[in-house]
Amino acid sequence: MPSDANLALQASVTKVATFSSAALTLPAGTPRSRTLDVRVIYSAATNASGSNSVLFSLDVSKDGGSTFNQEFLADPIALSTTAQSGEIFIPFSVTPTSVVNGIQVKGSATFSGAGSTPTITYQMDIVPARP
Repeated sequence: MPSDANLALQASVTKVATFSSAALTLPAGTPRSRTLDVRVIYSAATNASGSNSVLFSLDVSKDGGSTFNQEFLADPIALSTTAQSGEIFIPFSVTPTSVVNGIQVKGSATFSGAGSTPTITYQMDIVPARP
């Protein structure tokens, strides 16, 4: 599938602390009853010392964006002094309810641990589920 057919959730960004993307309202034609994937492409994932990790998630709001819940999670990435890169997929599906303003989603990167100077560069997009 060409990358321009994907739905961008977060353009490439470098972060050193917990961050959430802007909310995105899923288009009316999004096949919400079948599984899609959030694809995260990351690089330069490092930690100066100690122990840190980054957890990517898809947060969902069914109340028009007032409240977001961390509903779909990837396995955490353990950071070290050796830079890492990779691609992960977070499968998700959301079912329409009596939502007035549509279902909104945002991608989050949550840092945790007691190490120093964690950093990661990543981008997130919504793609058709892998077979």
